Amino acid sequence: MIYEPEFADQARAMCRLGATDEELAEHFQVCVRTIYRWRNTHEAFAEAVVVGKEHADARVERALYSRAVGCTVERTRVFKHAGEDPVYATYKEHLPPDPVAARQWLRVRQPKTWSDHQEEAREPTSVERIERALARVKDYNPSYPMPPQQLASPPPPSQELPPAAPPEPEQEPELQQEPEPAPAMDAEPAPAPPPVPVHPDPPPAPAAPSAPAPAPRPLLFEPFPRNGGG
Repeated sequence: MIYEPEFADQARAMCRLGATDEELAEHFQVCVRTIYRWRNTHEAFAEAVVVGKEHADARVERALYSRAVGCTVERTRVFKHAGEDPVYATYKEHLPPDPVAARQWLRVRQPKTWSDHQEEAREPTSVERIERALARVKDYNPSYPMPPQQLASPPPPSQELPPAAPPEPEQEPELQQEPEPAPAMDAEPAPAPPPVPVHPDPPPAPAAPSAPAPAPRPLLFEPFPRNGGG
């Protein structure tokens, strides 16, 4: 698209409403790089974009400040009953100070005091730990007197020790040679042991005679007849 002089007024009006470069490119149906090229080649277009954005930033800044310290806004509520026209009621509402908005304002105005950039916590190295421990010991001043045995005493004079004798070389133990076995003499073979006698099995024992059956016992009375008879 070819640049037109009236594009400057359109860009100023859109930037006053908070439009960005991407939204300007979408409005003029060009890419963002074309907006950047127009700002570099056309002074009127660049001035219109800068002035419009400054106005929008100032408006946001005033609104942020009002929200940070608290403000009173005008609101409208609509009431509508069945079969009647709507009724518009306008009233004022007080908004209390917002701590989030106040912090954001102070971070922009006083970045050194209210900045969120903090040093990342890290573990101290071994050298730093030793240095801190030595500093604490150096600055330590006890409130009670230290006993005499704990006071620092001068080191004893160094005494020269006689040189140590060189170690004696270790002697390897002598290996004892085992005596050679005497040659075996020709000896007669030992006699064989006598054979063990084998006894025959004993004959089976005769069976015991069975006991005689017991004799019947005599009756002490005669039985009565079953039928008739006296």
